[in-house]
Amino acid sequence: MSITIKTDRLVLKKIELKHIDQLIKNLNNMNIANWLINVPYPYTIIDAKNWINKSTKEELCLNIYHQNFLIGGITIDNRKDNNKSNVLGYWIGEEHWGNGYALEACKSLISYFFLNTSEKKIYASHMTENEKSKKILLTLGFNKISTGKVYSISRQVEVEDINYELIKS
Repeated sequence: MSITIKTDRLVLKKIELKHIDQLIKNLNNMNIANWLINVPYPYTIIDAKNWINKSTKEELCLNIYHQNFLIGGITIDNRKDNNKSNVLGYWIGEEHWGNGYALEACKSLISYFFLNTSEKKIYASHMTENEKSKKILLTLGFNKISTGKVYSISRQVEVEDINYELIKS
């Protein structure tokens, strides 16, 4: 089943092959990749095809569109590598920063998730120095649960990160 979530300004939906160039252009930017744990840099067509493949397999692996233009990605997925399921992840293309799109997309996906599953928790994290993501997660109601280190594919080093959880109320 392919879902579409609409907000006041955005549409969250599966990526279409015709938007692969927009995806590559956005993620082949170190100002974005620098803050993402699982995104390689440089970002290639092979990486984009891998994302499209993942998107077809996972229900809540979506992209964010504004006026039919791909501006970001968002997912709530199962990350078996850290024993936490239901991990929220998101990114917004640099030219669209500062417009509240990440917060709007996250609110809508979290709402959809809690309304359509029996799950009670969502996890999220951000690199310690990423104040913008910290602000978004706190605004969404996430609570800090721990700190740790995680390997960043784009930076190719281990980075400090802060872990959060959101419990369905």
